[in-house]
Amino acid sequence: MGNRHRFGPRRERPNYLHLSVGVCVAVVMFLVYSFLHCTPNEPALVSITFFNFLFVFLIFPLKGSLLRKVSLLASGNIVGLAWYLIRSSFQVASAYHLGEAFKVVYVVIGPIIDLIWIVSVWSWGLSVLASAQRRNEGKKKGGS
Repeated sequence: MGNRHRFGPRRERPNYLHLSVGVCVAVVMFLVYSFLHCTPNEPALVSITFFNFLFVFLIFPLKGSLLRKVSLLASGNIVGLAWYLIRSSFQVASAYHLGEAFKVVYVVIGPIIDLIWIVSVWSWGLSVLASAQRRNEGKKKGGS
């Protein structure tokens, strides 16, 4: 009887300390962006804030190094700012060459285009954490 196997998913508790640190980092980044006007426009600020809180609430509770999570969040913000600089220059160039009617297309497909970088960076962060976890588990098995 003492040799029972438990099948199914393990229940693990989220790392609430990492989650609270992540929320604090995301709020600080939002305040820096809003006070220093680092973003090119308001939709950029909204999308980067959406990314920050999505990333914090879905990545930070997982196992992994807090420093790695914060650096992934910061690199995601850099990607988001670069994305908006490139996107706004395409928007200006298309409005100049194709006319003002093309702005309507940007308003309609803008959130869909934003999801491309948000989902890509979020999945990249998941894969970085998973590969680090597998590497750590391999070291534990090899060292034991």
